[in-house]
Amino acid sequence: MKPSGLISFKRLMLPLATGSALLLSGCGGDDGDSSNGNTDSNSFSSLKINAASYTDWQYVNLSSGELVTLTAEQAATSTDWHIALRRTEVKINGGVSGSGNGKGALAATPDGFYDAEGNAVASVFTNADADIQAQALSAEYNLADLTFKADSYVPAIQDWYIYNPANHQISANSANGWLLRHADGTTYSKFVLDAVSYSEITVRYETQATDTTQFAGGEKTLTAAVADGATELCLDFDAQAAADCSGSDWDLRYEINLAARAINLWSNGGVYGDGNGAAFGAIVAAELAAYTSATMVDSTSIAAHYSADSASSIFSESSWYAYNLSGAHKLWPNFRTYIVDADSNTENSEKFAVQISNYYSLGGSGSPEIRFKKITQ
Repeated sequence: MKPSGLISFKRLMLPLATGSALLLSGCGGDDGDSSNGNTDSNSFSSLKINAASYTDWQYVNLSSGELVTLTAEQAATSTDWHIALRRTEVKINGGVSGSGNGKGALAATPDGFYDAEGNAVASVFTNADADIQAQALSAEYNLADLTFKADSYVPAIQDWYIYNPANHQISANSANGWLLRHADGTTYSKFVLDAVSYSEITVRYETQATDTTQFAGGEKTLTAAVADGATELCLDFDAQAAADCSGSDWDLRYEINLAARAINLWSNGGVYGDGNGAAFGAIVAAELAAYTSATMVDSTSIAAHYSADSASSIFSESSWYAYNLSGAHKLWPNFRTYIVDADSNTENSEKFAVQISNYYSLGGSGSPEIRFKKITQ
């Protein structure tokens, strides 16, 4: 496929002692040189990408440093792309995401961005120097020590249950809550789990009706049991009842397949169902209780922060950003460095160090800037 109109391309030198960055070339025919046989070990390539669509992916060939125009159907069988971006999501051409054999690994997380408990340190994020963090792209990594993974299906709703290794039972993690976009795409709920077991689930929720911007109607509680021998249970928040998983009315799907070691909550859309469901969270339950709207916080829309269930890559498993630091409803990059193996079935395949350094590179949200460098070690 022919490359699409490139949003932005530049080859940069990593910072000198002054911390400055030198622009070596603009867009055009020099793009491929950056990724193929570039002798300057300190240079890397950069793309600013309009990935603001909620439905369409932007496909990137890291070898050429270019966007590639592909429909979803074409991308499913194409090996012309290595990674694809859609708002905060990043997928690799391999596993459930594409016909390639690509895999990814987390290579490095900069010191200081997270405390000992794994919480984001706001002052470090907001004061980070992107030029300095780019040095990690040229670091030497022992690839044999890294764990490369292919993309797999993962629900947007995480950290909702607690496993007890003593009795092998699960219970609800009531400390967390979530915002859920219903299957219709216009109704929302905030919910917490009051109880969960292998055979039953209890959800407490409040709904924001279609064409409104506030929760109303008070809290509702829905308890439903998994049928004997079944591996799934679907809930219809609007009807406050269990629903047929083969239908279109369900909003939350409880998967409990112990044989497959699968215990998940899915929204209607993305992986299961044809709806427009999505989720946002986890949010501390005490904080979620104060939310009066599922779509607006402090006069700022948060609708863009919902994620549909999708294929998960190393970029989502080890997230590249933190959200809502110091009360500002923005995404901040953590400058993690990832390694993308273009073809894990080939020993001498191309491998690239990749960072995402900005989520607002073209002004608005959904315009990530990626920085990448071919590994020559």
